[in-house]
Amino acid sequence: MIDEKAIRLRYAALAAVLDERGRRRFASAEALAAGRGGVSAVSKITGIARSTIDRGLVELRGEGELVSSSRRVRRAGGGRKRAVEKDPTLLGDLKRLAGLFNAL
Repeated sequence: MIDEKAIRLRYAALAAVLDERGRRRFASAEALAAGRGGVSAVSKITGIARSTIDRGLVELRGEGELVSSSRRVRRAGGGRKRAVEKDPTLLGDLKRLAGLFNAL
């Protein structure tokens, strides 16, 4: 039987200090320790997606990247493009606007 209360207490104690990678690995370790039905139980308790826990399990089993050389949490190239990359005129436009406000 899975001790949901214990998992909930441990997660509540650590959630605030864990980054994305830490939460994924914590949830995966809890799911592994819980055994059969652990992924579903931990997902329900923590709100972390099953696919995220599965990815953490791959990391914990040594099939994925467990230790990285940098402090990056996400893969390089992930996330949103910088606004100035989308609109090369943005920086100049903002400087011109700031100049107009300074002139007032």
